[in-house]
Amino acid sequence: MDPQKSLPLEALGLGAGIGGWEGVDVERSGRTSPGLATVSSDTTICEHVAAEDAFEARLRVEIDRRMAATPAMLHSINEAGRLVCVSDAWLAKLGYGRQEVLGRPSTDFLTPESRERAINEVLPLFFRVGRCENVHYRMLKKCGGVIDVLMSGVLADDPAGYGRVSLAVVTDITALLEAKRRLAESEARYRSLVEDQSELVSLSTPEGELRYVNEAYARHYGLRADEMVGRNLLDFVPEEERAAVAGQLVRVCTVRGKVECENRVVLPDGATRWFAWTNRALSDEEGRLTVIHSVGRDIQERIDAERLLQESEARYRFLAEHSTDMILLVDGHGKRIYASPASRKLLGFEPEEVVALRLWDAIHPEDAPRVLPVLGASPADTVLTYRMRRKDGSYVWVETTGKTVEIAGGDRQRLIIVRDISARKSAEDRLAEAHARLEMLSREDGLTGLANRRTFDDVLASEYRRAESAHRSVALIMIDVDRFKSFNDRYGHPIGDECLKRIAHAIGESVRRPGDVAARYGGEEFAVVLPVTDEAGAAIVAANIQRAVRDLQIEHADSEWGVATVSIGVAASIPGFWEDSLDLLLREADRALYLAKNAGRNATVLASQPRGVEGRAPAPA
Repeated sequence: MDPQKSLPLEALGLGAGIGGWEGVDVERSGRTSPGLATVSSDTTICEHVAAEDAFEARLRVEIDRRMAATPAMLHSINEAGRLVCVSDAWLAKLGYGRQEVLGRPSTDFLTPESRERAINEVLPLFFRVGRCENVHYRMLKKCGGVIDVLMSGVLADDPAGYGRVSLAVVTDITALLEAKRRLAESEARYRSLVEDQSELVSLSTPEGELRYVNEAYARHYGLRADEMVGRNLLDFVPEEERAAVAGQLVRVCTVRGKVECENRVVLPDGATRWFAWTNRALSDEEGRLTVIHSVGRDIQERIDAERLLQESEARYRFLAEHSTDMILLVDGHGKRIYASPASRKLLGFEPEEVVALRLWDAIHPEDAPRVLPVLGASPADTVLTYRMRRKDGSYVWVETTGKTVEIAGGDRQRLIIVRDISARKSAEDRLAEAHARLEMLSREDGLTGLANRRTFDDVLASEYRRAESAHRSVALIMIDVDRFKSFNDRYGHPIGDECLKRIAHAIGESVRRPGDVAARYGGEEFAVVLPVTDEAGAAIVAANIQRAVRDLQIEHADSEWGVATVSIGVAASIPGFWEDSLDLLLREADRALYLAKNAGRNATVLASQPRGVEGRAPAPA
C-alpha cells in the first residue's frame, strides 16, 4: 500500500457516503477511490484523476475532522508502518505539525530502544494477529524530550481492497511513572529515617507548649532544641489550621490513647510541608495527664503523589469507565459531580441520572438513618453496607468505600466506590439462618419442641448457681407419663409420639413465666425448672400440669383412669443451706416422682411430704 494512501472510511466507521465534504489537497493513491462511480470508457484520464482527488480530499477532511474532535492521542499506520493519520492531541503532545509526520514511519518517533523492539517484535506480531494492548514505548518529542506511553491498537480491513490500516490509542503515562518513582524514593527515605531514629519527637503540655524536642525536630525548623522548648507547637502550624490542630490536642487528652492526624507545618522560609503525627497522652503515677508525646514524619511526597494522581483526569476516567464497581465523585458541598457507567448495571440508572438522584431517595428507608449522616459528613475513610434503590424500584445490597482527597487549589472532594454485594449478603444471611437453626436444633427436642436434655442440664445448673448467689429458692418438677409402654404396645409408636407431643404442649402451656423452662428429660419423662419458686409454688404448677394432661382426654385403655395421665414429683431447695446440692435436688424430685407412681399414679408428691399424695384424680365414671 502506498505510504501516503488515505485511511479508508470503513476503518474509522464513517460509512461510504461523502456528499457535501469540502476538498483539500492529498497525495494520489494511484487507484480508483471507493465510493466513486465506475469511470465509463468515454471518461478522460484527467476526469478520472480529478474524481479521485476530490474523493480523497473529502476523505481527508472527514478523517482530520474526526481526529481533531477527540482529546485522545490517536494515530493510524498502513501496512508499510507509515503514518497515514494522527490526531491533534498526538501532534500537540509531541510538538509536530501534521505535514511533518504524515507518510513517515511511526518508528521515527520512538527512542532507539523502543524503535528496535517495535520493528523486531511488536509490529510483526501486530500485523499478524491484528491487535496489540498496552505496549510500553518511549516517544521522542520534536524538542528532544521523551515521554513514556502505553499504546493499544487494532487493524481494520478495507473491503474495497486498500489493504489494512491501524487505529491506535496512545496514552501518556510519564506523570504516572514519575509519581511511582517519587513514591518509591519517599518510601526509601522514610525507611532510612526510621532506621536512624530521625523522626520528629516532642513532648508538650495539653495546651501545646513544648517541653522537649529531639535534634531532628529542632533541625527541621532550623533551630536548636533549647530554642524551641517553651514555644507553642501551634506557632509552627499555618494560622488557618491552628484551630483544627488545637482540637486534635483536646481529642488526645480525651481519648487517652493513640491518636493519628495529619497537618501542615511552617518551615523557616515560610513554605509548608505535610506531616503525619502519632500522638499519645502520658500520665503520671497518680493518673494525672502530664504531657502529650508526638512522633511526626514527613509525608509531603505522598501528598504530592496523591494530588498528581487526582489531577490526572485521563487516567482517572480510564479506570472509572472500565471498573465493574460504580465510582462516584462528590464535591466539597456534598454534590455528586460524576458517576461511572457501571451505574447502568448496578442500579439501572444512566450516570447522569445518578448524579441528579437525591441521596435520601437512593437509600432504603430502613438504612437511611444509619447511612446518611456518615455519607454526608465523615471526612475519614469509611466502609458502609446498605441497600440502594434500583430504577425498577427493587433494592440491591451494596458496600461503599469512601475517601476524602485534596485536589488542586486546596479543595476537597470525596471519592466513593460502590460495589454490588448481593450475592455475598445472601450467602451471609443463609449462613446466619443455618447457624440459628443449628443452634435451635441443638437446644430443642426434635419430637416435642420443648428444651432437650442438654438445655435442661445447662438451665438447671445456671439457675441453681443464681439461686445460691441470691439465697433464693429454686424448684424442680419431674413428670412421667403413666403406663406409656403399654400405650405404645397397644396403639403403636406413631400414636405414642403424637401422645407425647400433646402432653408436652400441655406442660409448656402450664409453664408461663419467662424464666421457667420445660424440657423433655428422656423417653416419656419431662422436667420443669422454676427459678425463685418454693415447694408450695411448684405444687400449684404441678397441679395445673396434671389437670391439663388429664383434660386432653387421650384414650388409654390400659390405664385405670381410661385416659393418659402423668405422675409428678416436686422438690425445692435454697442452695447453700445445710448439705443442699444440685444432685440432692435432682434425687429428691426423682424420689418424689417414684413415690407418686407407687401411690397409684396420676398423683403429685412433694419431696418434703413423701407420704402425702396430692392431685389424685377420681376415676372417670
